[in-house]
Amino acid sequence: MKALRFLIPTTLLLLPGCWLFDIDDNYEFEFDTLITDSPVNLYGLNTDCDDYNSALPYYYQGNVIYFSSNKSTYGTNFNIIYEFIEITYHPDKEDILNISYPVQSDIYHIYEDNLFPLINTDYNEYGPYTYRGPDAWNYFFYANDEGGDLDIRFVYNSGYYDAGEQLYGPFDANILNSESDDAYPAINSDGTRIFFCSDREDNQFDIYSTTINNGTGLYDDLINGGSVIITKETVLSGSRNDKCPSINNNLLVFTSDREGGFGGYDLYYSLNVDGRWSAPVNFGNKINSEYNEYRPVSFTFPPMTDDFMIFSSNRPGGKGGYDLYCVRIGDLIDDLY
Repeated sequence: MKALRFLIPTTLLLLPGCWLFDIDDNYEFEFDTLITDSPVNLYGLNTDCDDYNSALPYYYQGNVIYFSSNKSTYGTNFNIIYEFIEITYHPDKEDILNISYPVQSDIYHIYEDNLFPLINTDYNEYGPYTYRGPDAWNYFFYANDEGGDLDIRFVYNSGYYDAGEQLYGPFDANILNSESDDAYPAINSDGTRIFFCSDREDNQFDIYSTTINNGTGLYDDLINGGSVIITKETVLSGSRNDKCPSINNNLLVFTSDREGGFGGYDLYYSLNVDGRWSAPVNFGNKINSEYNEYRPVSFTFPPMTDDFMIFSSNRPGGKGGYDLYCVRIGDLIDDLY
């Protein structure tokens, strides 16, 4: 996409560290990928292989994005990788959110450079998800099919990572895993339940959840299992496959091939109102296509109150295979709901 160059008085909010500072009126800024209410290809991340299943770091810092890709294996198995991104907000230009792809040295990303060789194997790794608990323990979740089916695994560490700190794991999240496929964990806004999808019933993917200990014992609970109650989320689960739940505040987004869509897998959302999830709503043909839309992840970028969503799709017009896209969804949710 051709860069748009403006001389603008603006406030620039950078993702890495969330620094807020004023820009001189004569500051020159090149816009790269403008995020609107129509999906835009994040071309700086995508290749002619499959690039999908993204996640932002739990604290929206480090100016990286995590996702699954088979580009490093030339189209065979999937590994989790990271790429550099920078998100900036420009209130004086019609509330523009811009994503660009800076070139940076890996020296600033010691955590990722130590983590990914630990979790990536000759098998498939899907669906990265990061979580920081109130006890300052950091968790990196993903799914791996080394055992013949997908199992949820995780690595954790304490505090903010530096070169001398130990990463613990990978461990199997035993309380979530079964003899079927289990993947795509997501923790709700108050840290009391963990959601995931599984095809443990009739080889059909549904969305499930269970309560968690949102403290220093979370990793013990995940590893040791025990007598937990796994609940099928019947409001979110339909008669077909429902997968990839992702939660941001009171908004849950997921993908489904249920009837009534536009073809393949479509993206849906549900709102948590008074502790209950609403009936899922299709995002409509402004976002969905006759092809597959997959693994949506929503986020809010302060000081904006709007919601945005990154997802993957194999629709035409991309670089090839599955590509990552981003779209602004706040107004669309208000219009549809």
